[in-house]
Parts: sequence; C-alpha cells; structure tokens
Amino acid sequence: MGNFYDNDETPSIFEIATAYENGNGGIIGPKVKKVEDVYEVYKTLSDDEKSFIFRHPRYAYKFNANSEKAKAIGKQFEGGKNGYGDAVRHCYWCALNQVSAGLNSPLAEEFGNAHENKPDNGINEKNMDLHNNSVGYYLGNEAIKNNWSEEELLKTVIKAADDGKLKILE
Repeated sequence: MGNFYDNDETPSIFEIATAYENGNGGIIGPKVKKVEDVYEVYKTLSDDEKSFIFRHPRYAYKFNANSEKAKAIGKQFEGGKNGYGDAVRHCYWCALNQVSAGLNSPLAEEFGNAHENKPDNGINEKNMDLHNNSVGYYLGNEAIKNNWSEEELLKTVIKAADDGKLKILE
C-alpha cells in the first residue's frame, strides 16, 4: 500500500542504544522522546506488555506511535473514561495496530490483550476494552483489504461507534 501504513522508519533497540551512546541524547521517537522518558512509560506496563516489547520491538514502537494518534482522536469526544471517546480510542488504536502488523497477523491482538491484562483493570472495563479492541482488529483487516486511507479507517471506526457496535459503560 502506498499510504500511511508503509512507514518503516522504526528504529531497532540496537539503533536506539547506538543513538544514545553516540551522544545525541537518545532521541528515538516521532515526538523526540528520550530513552529516560521511554523508561518512565515502560515501568507502567504490564508484564505481558513488557514481554511483547522484548520479543517484537519494532511492532511495539509502531503500536506506541499508533497509541498517540488514537489518544488525540479520543480526546475529541465526550466520555474519555469508559464512554464514547474511550471506545473510539480503543477501537481506532487496535485498527491502526492491525494495519501496522499486517493482514490477519496475530500481533495486534496479542499486544491488545497484553495491554488489558493489568491487575487494576476491572472486569467490566476489561471486557468493554477487549470488545472494542476486537472490532478494531476487524476494521484494521478491512482497511488493509480495501486499501482505506487513515481518514477512511477513522470514519469507519466512528460509524461503528455511532451504530452501537462499540461497548461503553457510561
């Protein structure tokens, strides 16, 4: 595909370490994050997420970038915690992750499940998020098959929310 899905400028763990050791401050991400900032986030991850990151660092980097996009979209809607905005954010993030992972790849779902597997995640919230994530994986695969733009994918996620296909707890 010749659109937003093809960004393969993801640094490996080796490239990150080399950048840091070469004295450029460890600049590693699209928003100019430093290694120290990444470590602060790393400490908040579940054990399953940490395991995924070590096994699939390039995908973890892409999924993190997708998370930033999805957070920005989610903030545009009411219901940031267990509401409409939260549902859209989860669905869109997982759709983007599926696109990044590839058609029918299990990696997006593996990471999504790892993300929801936190001890402080209540059962109702976890079930809501897992449902919305699964709609996202489906829509991500549809985006790949139909060569949707990022805008088309987002519009489809919002339509799914408007049509009641996403769960909310509010």
